[in-house]
Amino acid sequence: MKLLLLMLSGLCLTACSTKPQPINYGHDACSFCQMTIVDRQHAAQIVTVKGRSYKYDAIECMLNEYRDWSRPAVATFLVADYANPGVLRDATESFYLISEKIPSPMGEFLTAFSSAKVRASHSDEKAEELDWEALKMEFDILENQSKLK
Repeated sequence: MKLLLLMLSGLCLTACSTKPQPINYGHDACSFCQMTIVDRQHAAQIVTVKGRSYKYDAIECMLNEYRDWSRPAVATFLVADYANPGVLRDATESFYLISEKIPSPMGEFLTAFSSAKVRASHSDEKAEELDWEALKMEFDILENQSKLK
């Protein structure tokens, strides 16, 4: 009986893990637009508090889907680091750039960076530099939504 309880407890703990899932580039489909995720520099992911992972081919797809989010609350927002393709990092701590010099899969020219210094090295006078809060406003995601970080 104790063994059964221990196994069930372990199953519950692993079933609700809020860790990101690896993106299988070239095979996984975007949760928003259904395109195959191939771009390692613009991918994104949402992980809910219940451990469900939603993968995106572009940051703009993640934000467009999140605008009307009706799923469980979000535990983590992740975005690809442009300078380190395939590496996902916390979206709330990333630095964003909208620049026509860097096309993104869905045509919004939105890219994430690990630091303001790296972002600045890709910026120009026509580019728009944003942080997480400004990015949410850019996509009309309201601050009074309880599910926002």
